[in-house]
Amino acid sequence: MTIREKTEQIRAWEKKLSAYRMALTMISLDANANPPVQGAAYRNERRALLAGEYLKLQNDEEIYRLLEELDGEMELSGDEARMVELYLRQFRRVRSLPHDEYVEFQKILSESEQEWLRAKKEKDYPSYAPYLKAVISGYAHLTSLQDSPLSLYDRMLDQNQSGWNEAKYDAFFTGCRERLVPLIRRISEAEPIDTSFLHLHYPAEIQRLAMREILDYVGFTEDWGKLSESEHPLTTGVCRGDVRFTTKYRENNIALAVLSSVHESGHAWFAHQIDPAYEGTIIGSSIDAGLHESQSRFCENHLARSLPFWEVCFPILQKYFPEQLSSVTTVQFWRALNAVQPSLIRTDADELTYPLHIMIRYEIEKGLFSGTVSADDLSTVWNEKYKEYLGVDVPDDAAGILQDMHWPYAYFGYFPTYALGSAFAAQFAYAAGKDLGMDSLLRNREYGKIMAWLKEHVHKYAGRYAPDEIVRMATGEEFTPEYYLGYLEKKYTDLYGL
Repeated sequence: MTIREKTEQIRAWEKKLSAYRMALTMISLDANANPPVQGAAYRNERRALLAGEYLKLQNDEEIYRLLEELDGEMELSGDEARMVELYLRQFRRVRSLPHDEYVEFQKILSESEQEWLRAKKEKDYPSYAPYLKAVISGYAHLTSLQDSPLSLYDRMLDQNQSGWNEAKYDAFFTGCRERLVPLIRRISEAEPIDTSFLHLHYPAEIQRLAMREILDYVGFTEDWGKLSESEHPLTTGVCRGDVRFTTKYRENNIALAVLSSVHESGHAWFAHQIDPAYEGTIIGSSIDAGLHESQSRFCENHLARSLPFWEVCFPILQKYFPEQLSSVTTVQFWRALNAVQPSLIRTDADELTYPLHIMIRYEIEKGLFSGTVSADDLSTVWNEKYKEYLGVDVPDDAAGILQDMHWPYAYFGYFPTYALGSAFAAQFAYAAGKDLGMDSLLRNREYGKIMAWLKEHVHKYAGRYAPDEIVRMATGEEFTPEYYLGYLEKKYTDLYGL
């Protein structure tokens, strides 16, 4: 068999994989759309069976043999060599997983997802704890079977952000703690910024109308994207031309839905702008979480939290909410949007205290998989850390341990990428700012030119290169957290006049 014949056979197998992945994606989207409760058992069982068939397909021994033969082959193109590298990495993770145990875990996962939704509504972690314990145990067991020299938790971290481990994240978070905690303390002693007008009553049905105009401004259109609502905002790319994301409207805070929606639109733009040649391939689907998160944090923090953005978008809100906002200036609104106030909910957190929310989850995860933290005690541990790090008292489990969907869905090792993505975003923003003059583009309604820069320097590559390499290519430098920490220090020192 020639090299070309081998790669063609792999491509045909890959296309079938993408069909299974699309089917499972659509089922997952439906599960978040409040389907009838009485059909849950049937759906969960069939979903698990389909996931099992997908695993079988992923473990095709003939394909694995072809990939091994092609590994290191000098006649491969750069894209083909990357494909072989990524698939061999995937095979070595999943080929050791027992089929029956994997299918059983998928059932556990489906039950966990629906029980989390119930428990969050009822603010009742103890009733959910057995399901989370089963997810943690099953995920740890399956991860331990992987062919990898890494420690258990490092395997989880590496799966979400290749090349990153506890040692790297510990160093990163140490820098965040040493530079940001003193700044937060100084701000706590400064004159507070008035945010009262953000918390008036803003009917959700009117917010939806305003959001449509703001999404028009950021270029998110219904011919390639769809916005809906869910308990926890998320983005799912079915393909380049079909990207779904959700938001959540809070009638007592006008800022949150806007920031959340622009955040998710960053993920959506990334999914929409990958090179068409990579659609349905492992290069198109293997985008490390930290890189993907950098795009949502770029849009949220460096665009939607900026004054030029609101010079255009605040009049939209004033049009829909004249009673609440007619006496508020654009600058007052922008300052309120960036005010620092330790909070309970990660997705509601201000930009400066946000990394502390991530550190709490990172520390708990390390404890869960080292055996020093028990799932039975998670609510207590969580509440203690929120008091220690942020000085806030957690009133109930919905505002505490049950607020995120990640652990119920077995997204372990994912949380640290949120903070890392914020750091990547700051370095991208510095480079884009030098090339474009982003403030002027935002004021002139040329948001699309910023997305075009991201497409050219980040999005089109998808998983073609490792994230650290994409950072280097886009910015001309190796990754450094200095841009992130320096950006936060300057922004909030200026904002509070310290």
